[in-house]
Amino acid sequence: MPTARGVNFAQIERDHVQRFYPPFDWHPFDTFSPYNPLPKPINESRVAFVTTAGVHLADQPPFDVAADDGDPTWRAIPVDTPSGDLVLSHGGYDTRRASKDKNVVLPLDHLRALAAEGRIGSLSPDVISFMGYIADTDRLQEREVHPVAERFLQDGVDLVLLAPT
Repeated sequence: MPTARGVNFAQIERDHVQRFYPPFDWHPFDTFSPYNPLPKPINESRVAFVTTAGVHLADQPPFDVAADDGDPTWRAIPVDTPSGDLVLSHGGYDTRRASKDKNVVLPLDHLRALAAEGRIGSLSPDVISFMGYIADTDRLQEREVHPVAERFLQDGVDLVLLAPT
């Protein structure tokens, strides 16, 4: 497990989740999947971005930061949204610092620059945001993931980047 100065952050996170939501079954994924290789070069690929930083627009409902088992819902944010129009609501981290530079948790400016430079083919019309603390993953898998996957398929997405918080 990766450590910084002898601190095993993955173990700390696992212990924290187990303390607050014991039924959670932790599964680490430390290698790339051999089952889904990228079908075309990145500079020809349509890229979608998913953040778990609890980002939403001011006119969208905030994430439920008080739910013991987390909020498994998601928000679609147009990829051309200025960072000043983004709001952060998350129960798992102090959003004040990330609010000063929202590109840290949702790098829209950087993604748009990569598309403009031709380093990626294009961006999907929306980025998807979840609140990262979702201990009840059954609700997430049964109700929320399929509509997001369907949206990506309809948008012709080749590659999804996930930035967990």
